Amino acid sequence: MTRSQKEQRELARLEKDSNFHGHKHYFLILLIVLTIVYIVDELASNVRSTVDSFIICDLFNTTFGSPEFDKASGTLGLITTGCYLIYLISPFYKSLADRYGRRPFLIINTIGMGVGMLLSIISGSVVLFLVGTVILTFFTPNDAQVIYIMECAPKEHRAKLCSITKGIALISVSLLGLFVKIFVNRDVPSSWRYVYIIPTVLAFLIGGAAIYFVRETPVFTQKRLKHLKMSEEERSQAEADEKKSSQGGISVFGAFKYIFTNKQTRAIAIVAILLAFSTGYTGKFQNMIEAGFSKGVITDSGSDIILMFYPLINGIFTLLGGFLTDSLGRKKSALILGLWAAVGLGVFAYGCYFDLNPYITGFAYGFSIAGLWSISDMIYFIITSESTPTEIRASVVGSMQLLGMVGTGLNMVFNNVVTMIAGSLNLPLVLTASYLPLMAIALLIMMLKVKETKDIDLDKIEME
Repeated sequence: MTRSQKEQRELARLEKDSNFHGHKHYFLILLIVLTIVYIVDELASNVRSTVDSFIICDLFNTTFGSPEFDKASGTLGLITTGCYLIYLISPFYKSLADRYGRRPFLIINTIGMGVGMLLSIISGSVVLFLVGTVILTFFTPNDAQVIYIMECAPKEHRAKLCSITKGIALISVSLLGLFVKIFVNRDVPSSWRYVYIIPTVLAFLIGGAAIYFVRETPVFTQKRLKHLKMSEEERSQAEADEKKSSQGGISVFGAFKYIFTNKQTRAIAIVAILLAFSTGYTGKFQNMIEAGFSKGVITDSGSDIILMFYPLINGIFTLLGGFLTDSLGRKKSALILGLWAAVGLGVFAYGCYFDLNPYITGFAYGFSIAGLWSISDMIYFIITSESTPTEIRASVVGSMQLLGMVGTGLNMVFNNVVTMIAGSLNLPLVLTASYLPLMAIALLIMMLKVKETKDIDLDKIEME
């Protein structure tokens, strides 16, 4: 097939998509599909941390709190950190969405999460489990559904719709607590595998459904149609104009150049790294609960209550966070959300170390991560998208997430070294004392260096 024939087929497909965007029920159908994709994303992102100690006990044949467990936990954690090198290719992968569209990658990412979880289920060794972890690690942070919402929703409702869909997805994480209660037996560590089954099946089902129910985003469609309808002379002129800009096109390197030469995105990157580091306790929250269980301050039923209750609180306050973001602006709401994260973490750690009602402990953790992840999403997606031209938006968002992975890598190394040195039973106090100052520094930089982007029109952001 010649280039001309390919472009004619693409032109016909995009014009069909463009007409489909005006269908009165399409946006509702799209939101439903994207919400389910978001649910899969959140289940896949949280499933391992929900059963982390059971995985370690199973794969290494040890018991929680023992020196052997601490060594195995630290070792597996450090090896897993090495697996995160897969993120080095993530920006190159995400930049393809600027060239080929958002839709193919929404589908691929969703099915990819299913593949990663499936390999974890059938893993009989640490090696195969790590392969599944690498695949899951690669596909879960891409969040193509967020870019879809950003490019399909009216600007005055972007943050609200992002928070509503994510809030619903976060509430669904309570299912993992229910699955733990139903399927996991502390005397049979391998029972953690059953917790993975339903999220895996859902990933394959909704990934397949997206093929039939989701069209390309209006913003990308119009940009691409404009390009396809240009004459060769007009394309040559457009390419020449693009080369004159300091950004170097839509390549990953152009995205990084944009981030570090633009004051706004440079400040965002610094905040992203610090916030990513401070999220370290979320990967060890189940270990923190198990520490309370081992100390006798959290009962077996109390642990179940925390695991099922915190996602409900997380989802509710995430919904509220979105309305705050649209009404107060990005910066003021970030300060409020940061206080939620800090206060919640302190109370949760107290509940894992001393005797406290499990509902209060679960509320505190859900309250904390609602604030923390709402700020993170604001940084990675909303503010970054509202500070970046359409031509390089997906590339910059992907590159910004890679920079955030620098912080994630540091917190993973830190967490696992602390586990080996201080012991898993001391994690609640050690991690809290470590991460609260980082949250404060990140918020201070955001208040002083990042500009408000609340009323930005995405279609009118120009390359600087």
